[in-house]
Amino acid sequence: MELNDIHPFTISVPDSDLTGLYKKLELTRLPDELDLPINQQWEWGMPVAVLKPIIDYWCTQYDWRAVEERINRTLPQFTTHIESRAHGPQNIHFVFKKSKNPSALPLLFVHGWPGNFLEVSKMIDELTNPLDPKHPAFHVVAPSLPGFVFSDRTSTPGMDAIGTAFVFDKLMIKLGFKHYLAQGGDWGARVCRALAIYHKESCLGTHANLISYGAPTFWRNPLISLKLVLGGKGIPGGYSAEEMAGLQRMQEFLTSGNAYMRLQGTRPQSLAYALTDSPAGLLAWIGEKLYAWTDNYPWTPEELITWTMLYWIKGPGGGLRYYKENHIIHRGNRAGPHAELEFGWSSTPFAFSLFPKEVAPLPLEWAGLCQNLVYAKKHNKGGHFAAWEVPELLCEDIREFARIVERLDGRLRLKV
Repeated sequence: MELNDIHPFTISVPDSDLTGLYKKLELTRLPDELDLPINQQWEWGMPVAVLKPIIDYWCTQYDWRAVEERINRTLPQFTTHIESRAHGPQNIHFVFKKSKNPSALPLLFVHGWPGNFLEVSKMIDELTNPLDPKHPAFHVVAPSLPGFVFSDRTSTPGMDAIGTAFVFDKLMIKLGFKHYLAQGGDWGARVCRALAIYHKESCLGTHANLISYGAPTFWRNPLISLKLVLGGKGIPGGYSAEEMAGLQRMQEFLTSGNAYMRLQGTRPQSLAYALTDSPAGLLAWIGEKLYAWTDNYPWTPEELITWTMLYWIKGPGGGLRYYKENHIIHRGNRAGPHAELEFGWSSTPFAFSLFPKEVAPLPLEWAGLCQNLVYAKKHNKGGHFAAWEVPELLCEDIREFARIVERLDGRLRLKV
């Protein structure tokens, strides 16, 4: 195997796979459901009244070949083998678009679940070749996580965020980038955290739109604990009503919105049987998250189906297993296998963007608990998939962060 080869990649789903997909769609059997008030229907999962029209669209109007052609035309894709930390060579799929600007900075963009590499598509042109020449430009690399979409899975356990960071750091170096910045949401934020801790000589700064480390405690953060108490009582000096509402949103997510997380983090294989065999089931499993985690984003049937297709093509198992690989049920455990990721300090410059409909919109100052926070911005719109929902806002935050890191670290030199 030639590990130095980087191969252009074109998505080309076999006709036989599409034929099998449509046969399964035609045989879809939908469950019954309770008669519920409209404001309670989503509390039980994706309503049939929402799902069925999308399935009908999939069967009669959706054109995968047109979508496939558009992705291949607009996003330059590649694959290459990267030697992993403990699993041998891994075949990694990635988008790679270079800027025309010779002073451009390398930027690693990392997605999560149920996201995918397409999330970068709404920003990639403006990041690589901005309309305003005063803006910094970037060489953008957007890989698929191991086991996700077109990146191969491992055959043995252990490919977690730390292992992923190892692979992605090697990918950036293989592409010729000795130093780079990284951005991530969802699991991408966790991978960026691992880059900041374990690869700080090459990853010179990370930006995230999700805080991926542990919550403050009274003994380690007494002032924050006091502000929580004061904010809960509406006393001046505590967190604002808006900040307390964000914390309440997080609590609601933990109590009524994270069943998927516990299932994927404990018995992903059992779930994989159902979702690998039922495109309608996979659409409901993913689609419910896309609706619930965004800020009233107007998802089109084509978008919902395309995001589902990217998990259907090679199977959703790798994405489901990633939760167990990352010991999700041990989050917050100081003796757990990822304690350093959760609670360790990193001096790597960090920027954080807060969007109000994130599943856990925590106070801005929490972003600096475990990493060197140099920039933070609170926005008044956007949710969990900021790169897709409000790409212009996330793009501007990335630019501002890059300017700051350039001033802090001479190894990054912006000449624009």
